[in-house]
Amino acid sequence: MARLASLGASPDPVAKKVTAVEGVSVNAQVYEAIKTAILSGQLRPGVKLIHQELAQRLAVSRTPVRESLERLYQEGFVTRIARRGFFVAEIDEDEARELYELREALELFALRLTTVRGLSSADLRGLESFNKRYRQLLRDDSTRERMLVDRDWHLSLAALANNRVLIRMLESVFERLILKIRVDGYRTVRGQEALNEHLAMTQALRDENWDSAQKLLTSHIRGARRRLVSHLADLAD
Repeated sequence: MARLASLGASPDPVAKKVTAVEGVSVNAQVYEAIKTAILSGQLRPGVKLIHQELAQRLAVSRTPVRESLERLYQEGFVTRIARRGFFVAEIDEDEARELYELREALELFALRLTTVRGLSSADLRGLESFNKRYRQLLRDDSTRERMLVDRDWHLSLAALANNRVLIRMLESVFERLILKIRVDGYRTVRGQEALNEHLAMTQALRDENWDSAQKLLTSHIRGARRRLVSHLADLAD
């Protein structure tokens, strides 16, 4: 079995051989290897996932590959077409809209829970640290890294609600959105605007202006949804 090496170190997107790791099953490692390759964009939407090829690259039998692909299919990361096999999932406008609607519902519910609990100075410092990191990445023009820091800011805010089930659901939504957003030609070009919105939301939370914080968060998420749906509509034309 195997601890899997870094995908970025090889031109082969799933060139990660598996060696024994105590407490980690082969199935779990194969699943993580394929999922990581999808989420990192190394296995692009629409790519066919062939059992034998994946098994050879990972140096495992076809059984854990087959079970991993079934799990990824159930989670929406791959699609299965009768008599053709598995493919990396592609997004459409309806799914993008639904994911963002779910994200909005979860984040606003978390914020309402947080308003009851209240915020500490340490909570606010955590959000501010992500703002500082985002500003640095803006100077470096690091698009993908900004996307991940943006995700972490929102997850950090939602985590203040102290609801682990909610966070797990939101993490799953973000995983799928990051996969889906990484379609050809899409760029997060509004970096400074997004940072300004994060700063405004952080200030509203610092001032305990919960109504403003909720309105800002709603507008922020809906703006991101509109941009992705519009981009997908352009691709469909």
